[in-house]
Amino acid sequence: MSCPRQHPTSFLSGRSAFSLIELLVVMAMVSLLLAIAAPSLVSLSPARKTGIHELSGFLENARAEAIARSAPRIVAFADAHFPDPSLALRAYALFGEATAKGSHEKSAPTNRFHRLSPWRTLPEGLVFASGEDFEVIGDGAFRTLHDLIATRRFAVKTSSGGGDAGRALPSLVFGPDGGVRAPSFADADALHIGVVEGFRDPSTGTVIHTAKRLSGSGQEIPNGECLEVGYYTGRPRILTD
Repeated sequence: MSCPRQHPTSFLSGRSAFSLIELLVVMAMVSLLLAIAAPSLVSLSPARKTGIHELSGFLENARAEAIARSAPRIVAFADAHFPDPSLALRAYALFGEATAKGSHEKSAPTNRFHRLSPWRTLPEGLVFASGEDFEVIGDGAFRTLHDLIATRRFAVKTSSGGGDAGRALPSLVFGPDGGVRAPSFADADALHIGVVEGFRDPSTGTVIHTAKRLSGSGQEIPNGECLEVGYYTGRPRILTD
């Protein structure tokens, strides 16, 4: 007795293909999930890690040199109005106190410091941050170096090569004991220096953030890294590594 032969497609007779509307709904959901996950993916930016580690190492070397030389070492940072627009909020350099004697040095406050290193820059796409760029947990005082009023003036050349009358720039002064001499921040035991993904708009002097993420409280904050510099020890410590 022969068995009836089944058609190969009979097992699929109960199935139906996806409709165009269903495919569109699935694509929309995938796009939404990617949009939500994008800040987390961006947070893995190697440029930020490189920038904050290089800055931390530079500060540690400045501290070590102040101890070795038994002389203050100053790290100056470019602000938003730095004479060279390409370096604004991106550059930093090591300075020492001038030792040359003469009436010219005594009369010109910008000659008080002489540069000991070339201007270093953060990786492309990074700028120095302010305190409002970070979410603070707890009631402790939190501010970055760029939130403080700069009082030390440094002679800086413009992008065209001309001299500058001197600019007051954010700066950290390491003493011979390795601690931070200035700026003072008596209401906290550390000062913070941060970097965020973004660029300075030359027309307004403001920072345009290019990547953001959701904080623990659900607020959008820029993607950034932060380190603290201990007031008494002068040691930098990366907080967001």
